Order: sequence, then structure tokens, then C-alpha cells
Amino acid sequence: MATKALAYPIKVGLIGHGAIGSVVANAVMNSTHGLDKTRIKLIAILTKNPRSEETIVNFSNNNILLTTNPEDFFSTEFDVCVEAAGQPAVREHGEQCLLSGRNFLCTSIGALTNNTLLQKLTNAAINGNSQLQLASGAMPALDWMGASALESGSTVIATQTKPPESWKNARFKPNSTEQLEDVHDYDSITKPEIVFDGPAREAASYYPKNSNILAMLALTTSGLDNTNVRMVADPIDKSMRQSIEYNGSAGKIKLNVWGKKSPTNPKTSQIVPLAVIKALKNMSSPIAFGL
Repeated sequence: MATKALAYPIKVGLIGHGAIGSVVANAVMNSTHGLDKTRIKLIAILTKNPRSEETIVNFSNNNILLTTNPEDFFSTEFDVCVEAAGQPAVREHGEQCLLSGRNFLCTSIGALTNNTLLQKLTNAAINGNSQLQLASGAMPALDWMGASALESGSTVIATQTKPPESWKNARFKPNSTEQLEDVHDYDSITKPEIVFDGPAREAASYYPKNSNILAMLALTTSGLDNTNVRMVADPIDKSMRQSIEYNGSAGKIKLNVWGKKSPTNPKTSQIVPLAVIKALKNMSSPIAFGL
């Protein structure tokens, strides 16, 4: 993941402290997963809801601001903002971050199915001399497919399968926080059921907490409207599975991935925070792997 040149240690601001953000915060604070405190440090966290006084004091003792106030958050001098709080956070804070000259590492890629928002953030990055960075999340082989897709003509078909509880209460009106009725009674299904079948743009718009992975795949390869996706709820095999068939100028690739869900959020894959940590490691380490 390419970035503009930054001075070390790189200072990180984090939006969100849930299933993704808490793992990222701990890794940066404790210099685990190959991170080095002399090269990268966490200085501020923005959350939607207040945390306990004990949690606030713990971060404060480590010289980290934990706040629900965006103004206080953006007043700190971080270099890179990691978004780990869902699509609303991208809409609310992405432009401000980029215009201020700071890179914005986005995990909620589905927000970018809105062309107006994508263009707004692109313009903000240009005008702010910054970069909108899209985390690979749970999608493997993006480097290979993205390189092949630099030449036109690629086609992509993806199937995303999750246990029923991952799809429960996960359908929303696009570009909003308004919840829509589920397409199935997920508590009572006894066989695999199709949740959605159509273009990646619609999938990521209606299922913002499940399908950022599909938006990332589409934006990297054949586009949001030309990437065909199927989403499935499987009450029998409850593993998190992805099947991808890519055909491009450089060749073909077929992937089957069995992932694990986050222990604290069944809608999120366990690999997502690790993908963010890998991106931060590439930004801050003397050697960057897999760019």
C-alpha cells in the first residue's frame, strides 16, 4: 500500500474501538504483530459512545486521547487516520481528514459505492495532498487481480457465505443507518438460502456491515456494477467462506477461502484488523512487503 513520505514515528489516529479498532489499538500500543514503537505510535481514538472512566484513564496514561468529540480528535497531530467504525464514519470524517493533509485508511469500503462520496474523497485527497487508502480486509489476492485488471476486460464472480447470525439485522437502506427488514427469518432456516444476488454496488450498499470485502474486490478489478456477487446464509456449515472466480488479461484465478468470524462481532471477519495492522506495518517498517 503506497503512502506519501512520512516522518517516523508515524502518528496514528483511530476512529472506532470495537471488533476491529480494539485489536489495532492494542497492536500499535504494545508493538506486537511486527510493529515497532520507534516507527509508529497511537495518539488519539475517536468513538461514537463514551467509554468507562477506567478505559479513558488507561489510554491517557499512555498519552493517548480517547474522546467522543471529533473536534478534539482532529486537533491532535496524527499523520494517518484509521477508520474502523463503519460506513457512517467514512461519510462523516473522511473528507475532513484528507483535506487536512492526513491519509485516511478506510476499512468500510462499501461507503464508496456512492459515486458522489468517492469523488468527494478523491478531490479531498488531491486538494489536501493526502491519500485515501483502502484496506484489503478479508479479500485475498487483491495484488494479483488488481495488477491484471490494469488491462481492460476482466470478469469477476464472487460468492460470500456466512452463518445466519451474520446476516441477521444486517440489511440497511443504502447510504443511511435506516435498518430494513431481513429477507429471511434467519433463526428458522434449515438449509442454505440466498441473501442477495446481483452487482457488488447493491450488495455493499444494502449490507454495509458484511460486504465491504465485495466492494474492495469490485473497485480493484472490474468495477462495482460489473462484479457479480451472491451472498448466502448457511445454517449447516457456519464457517465464513468466499469463492472468487477471476478471469483477466494476465490469466485466471480461482479462490476458495475459509475464514473465521471475529470473536466479538459475527458480521466481521477475524482477518480484517490484521489486514489493517499489515497496512500500518508496511507504512512504518524499513521494508514494505506485498505492495
